Amino acid sequence: MSRFYLTAQSLLGASIAALMSSTTLAADLGGNCCADLEERIAELEATTVRKGNRKVSLTVSGQINQQILFFDDGRESQAYVADNNNSSTRFRFLGNAKIDPSWSAGYLLEIEARSSDNNLVTQANDDVSAGIVIRHSAWYLENKQLGRVWVGQTSPATDDIILADTSGAGVFAFSDPLTGNALNFRRSDTGALTGFSVGVIAPNIDTSRRNIVRYDTPTLSGFRVTAAWGEDDFWDVALWYAGTVGAFKIAGGIGYVQDTEGNGFGSSNPNNANSNLGPDFSEFKGSISVTHEPTGLFGDFAFVHREFDSIDRLNGNRQRPDLDYYYFRGGIAAKGLVPVGKTVFYGEYGDAEGGAVGTTALTAGGISGIVTESDFRFYGAGIVQTVPAAELELYVGYKRLEADVATSTLGRVATEGIDIVGTGARIKF
Repeated sequence: MSRFYLTAQSLLGASIAALMSSTTLAADLGGNCCADLEERIAELEATTVRKGNRKVSLTVSGQINQQILFFDDGRESQAYVADNNNSSTRFRFLGNAKIDPSWSAGYLLEIEARSSDNNLVTQANDDVSAGIVIRHSAWYLENKQLGRVWVGQTSPATDDIILADTSGAGVFAFSDPLTGNALNFRRSDTGALTGFSVGVIAPNIDTSRRNIVRYDTPTLSGFRVTAAWGEDDFWDVALWYAGTVGAFKIAGGIGYVQDTEGNGFGSSNPNNANSNLGPDFSEFKGSISVTHEPTGLFGDFAFVHREFDSIDRLNGNRQRPDLDYYYFRGGIAAKGLVPVGKTVFYGEYGDAEGGAVGTTALTAGGISGIVTESDFRFYGAGIVQTVPAAELELYVGYKRLEADVATSTLGRVATEGIDIVGTGARIKF
């Protein structure tokens, strides 16, 4: 009995001591034991990305893609540090909310933050950038059985449809010829800059983002159909596929575009009704990428066939011929060559014909008249090293750009080729 009494007495004493200790601690915290904790939580909330409410999920992601760009245009060589606009530096906010088991809603806000763009730099300026650009600002409503509707600034149905890539080579081996897009070709005879660049001879190969309404069907056996309309007036439709057939990984799509917006693709002929805007056009475009997964061998193909509706009002003749663009890429994605990830070796070739024909030649380099011939081609090779543990891709690649141009006043204008070497890294977060 006495032992029990002593034990109870000890426990009572310990409880009194603990109570006194907690009272002292509370006094040290200003009389509120939770005040310090609440203050710390407030500090964390002020410095932490968080959801605006408990209903909508929020995912923050993005990437940095910077490179060193070396070029030699036959008379001048330079080295620039620039953002790789093949897959630019950006960050995004993606939200989603479940309405019921079948319905959901969400949004996408994606911001591009480029320093100096590899598709905008010229021989005269290494610090050209589009700056902060809104890539996507759109909301969607989705039903599992019916599909998804987007409204806002976002990708139309055929955006990226020429960029199918199952190997991982596309970070620099890009089917849309953006690298060096604004570098001017030089005349072989005088060395003068001509004013002709890739962007003039092969304008807007990929479909650009715009303010639209877009509908995506649910994916069925790897296939989905997408259609979009907007911007008075633009519309397009596309069929996409991604999946595995036996030992082959396959991705690609084909689409049709109708653009009557007058978006600046070309004609500055004063007889053209849309001379200050650019001609209307329609086009078929698409790509396919196939990788044999056991060996890593891959092959890719992309094309664009664009028909302009630019008409000479004086005589009713067609002012511009069609633009035809083709792109080929192939190589091997080797696993186990280095322990950190697969190593992709590739070669590429692209050709665009007729993209500038019928437009008024630039006067730079003494060139004038109406363009009667334009042909752009490029080829290259390179290596991409993936590092999955760091979400990192290291790359180095070579490109050779060549152009043939003729005008109504000078005939064929001989131009120097441009050699480009790009090396850099893309890291995702």
